[in-house]
Amino acid sequence: MRSVVLLCCLALAASADERWLVFKSGPFEVFTDASARAGRETLVQFEEFRHALGQVVGEKDLQTPEPVRIILFRNAREAQAYPAPALVIEGRDRRAVLLTSGSSIPDTVFRSLTRLLLDSNTRRMPDHMERGLEDLLSTIQVTGIRITVGRPPASPNKDWARVHLLVVSPEYYGRLRVLLFNLRNGVDEGAAYRNAFGKTREAVEQEVERHLAAGNFQTTELSSRPMSERDFPEKPLESETVRLALADLMLGETSRQAYKDLIRDKAYSAEAHEGLGLLALRDGQREAARQEFAAAVEGDSQSARCYIEYARLESDQAKATAALEKATKLNPRLAEPYALMAARETDPARRVEYLRKAAERNPRELRYWQDLAEACLAAKDFAGAAKAWTAGEQAASTPADRDRMRKARLAIEQQRLDYEAAERKRVAEEQQRELERLKEQARAEVHALEARVNKNAPPSGQGEKPVPWWDGPKPQGRVRGILKRVECLGKQARLTVEDENQKLTRLLVTDPAQVTILGGGDTALSCGSQKDRPVIIEYFPKGHSKSATAGEVATIQFQ
Repeated sequence: MRSVVLLCCLALAASADERWLVFKSGPFEVFTDASARAGRETLVQFEEFRHALGQVVGEKDLQTPEPVRIILFRNAREAQAYPAPALVIEGRDRRAVLLTSGSSIPDTVFRSLTRLLLDSNTRRMPDHMERGLEDLLSTIQVTGIRITVGRPPASPNKDWARVHLLVVSPEYYGRLRVLLFNLRNGVDEGAAYRNAFGKTREAVEQEVERHLAAGNFQTTELSSRPMSERDFPEKPLESETVRLALADLMLGETSRQAYKDLIRDKAYSAEAHEGLGLLALRDGQREAARQEFAAAVEGDSQSARCYIEYARLESDQAKATAALEKATKLNPRLAEPYALMAARETDPARRVEYLRKAAERNPRELRYWQDLAEACLAAKDFAGAAKAWTAGEQAASTPADRDRMRKARLAIEQQRLDYEAAERKRVAEEQQRELERLKEQARAEVHALEARVNKNAPPSGQGEKPVPWWDGPKPQGRVRGILKRVECLGKQARLTVEDENQKLTRLLVTDPAQVTILGGGDTALSCGSQKDRPVIIEYFPKGHSKSATAGEVATIQFQ
């Protein structure tokens, strides 16, 4: 083991001392110590692959949440100290692919990148269709800018044969994007096939079986993206940048020592502390990892992942939240910071918003849709919950999960009906209580008014005409008749009087305290219909359209 580590360290140091160049386009960047031509040709291959996959699925300019760095060594001897180029490696702040100049790109690399680009740009499609796309694109061939697809893998299967037929056959290829668009938007497969091809899924599947059995697999060319050398200018790399890039492959003790050397040399210290934090985290040393991430944050790291991992480990809520907010600014495409902020949020509306942003950025993550649906339910947003369960059903990768999401969605309607019924009952009860309160308040005010008037009224039976005390404007209106009804309108009241011609006059009591009530016997006013009670009412003519009254009452004299 010691000799292997020593070999890696020597290779890392030697590689950093060579002349390295960088080429960038889209999500890809090529670091190479081979020739500039080799670097450009490699980047063209990856860009044409990305363009080809976008054509097939009907999505332009496919991107990844984090960059993909291709490290192109100039020879096999230099590359032997590093992992074989079989997979897309997850490094410190980006993915990495290791290649050797002059060697073909392994099928496994294109297969891994197909999965990465599908996961990063499209909603989930049926598993057999996605496996077929991975198989088809894994054998892509790019010569110059010429794209050829259709070369069979080592063991052709039905998933590959299905996509191969749909891409190679002119009858189907022009409508394949329609099929895939329908499938990733949740349309049933049967309907999706009919919409795209005018055929049943079963009919197409029979053709696929015959196609696989015949074994006559043709290739086809896809339209390429025009490119020239001017599109990929070369830029030299400093040795410290190369040292960091090689350390970022996360090769255990080799990378750990390289990070320490960078800190000692005061080169990329924040990035090196982050790398040490990730290595410590991988070894289960959480406190050591937190300290390294804190040092990276203090050094103004520009890696979103650094702030995410720091927030996971930091117990200070304010610091953790600030770190997550920084991560969203550094890389707005990442879903994870929003999911972590939602987990810490206590405000229901903000929690829903954070989860919605997380799910939009990673629509294939079932957990995000489930959490969003439950947060919407807690906020009584049944429509939002139903949409989240539907998206969760589309994101599910197993029949059991799809069935669970579907049942949750179907249960929403009954939950909504139960909630609305309970709300109607609650509102009705509150309105009834408020009505009773207003009635009681009106009765109390009328009784108080009667008490004040009766206190100043002359003794019963004297028959003396009351001496008016009003010294304000004299009311111009006067009506004599029978008081038929008193309607309590909060602090006001509406009186209905029928005169001798059976004409009804409605008058408004705007303030009971300002109305003079005269007469003998029972002068109480109560809400509702009145027994035949002769009255003379003086009023100020002043129409009220809202209350439909002819004037405002000044005096009431009972006969």
